[in-house]
Amino acid sequence: MSQKSKNTPEQPDAPQAQTTRRSAAQQDGGGERNDSYRTIAAAAETEIKILGSRFLSYAKPVPSGDAFLSFLGELRTMHHSATHHCFAWRMGMDREDFRYSDDGEPSGTAGKRILGSIDREGLTDVGIVVVRYFGGTKLGVGGLARAYSDAADAVLAACRIEERFITDDLAIVFPYDMTSQVHHVIELHDVEVLEREYLDDTRYTVRIRLSKKERFLEDMDAFTNRQVHLPPTD
Repeated sequence: MSQKSKNTPEQPDAPQAQTTRRSAAQQDGGGERNDSYRTIAAAAETEIKILGSRFLSYAKPVPSGDAFLSFLGELRTMHHSATHHCFAWRMGMDREDFRYSDDGEPSGTAGKRILGSIDREGLTDVGIVVVRYFGGTKLGVGGLARAYSDAADAVLAACRIEERFITDDLAIVFPYDMTSQVHHVIELHDVEVLEREYLDDTRYTVRIRLSKKERFLEDMDAFTNRQVHLPPTD
């Protein structure tokens, strides 16, 4: 259903941002771990209207806070005459790096609502900006909260959401007569072979999900009688 909204700033608080930062859990090593995450595949934009106000929503995959702030700066320049540029992001494998801003809207009506839309989809490495052009009719605190939530939901609905995996690239070296056993273990764990080199010994570079790495190496030892080894890294 088409929504149209326009608001003049309604008793705006001073712009504020909430932020928490932690390093992403992308540590090397074995063991079962959560090595997958959900994010959007590409940028998208949508617009809804509520009582004359325009809410233009922009979603983008972002790897860092600096990348998001650059994106936000571009939108502020593009929409320099807009009433508000409210936003939220969430980043990192642990999803504990986040920030949101009401950008002058009443406290709790914009940034938190945008972040809530991201969190309902379980997403990370995503930023959303909702640009508002006031249309002359005030929405009230509840109406504003619904408008920003709907605007963020709309742009995420336009995105393709995909599951991605944290992987590790390994070099493995083995005698040529172990090739069939090595291939068996590679297929068993759905490992991607990136490179093959055939010298005195055979050398493969493979890509594997972190959650499968430890078991992959254990099976490689078991099926080849420990004749596969990992060369030292540079």
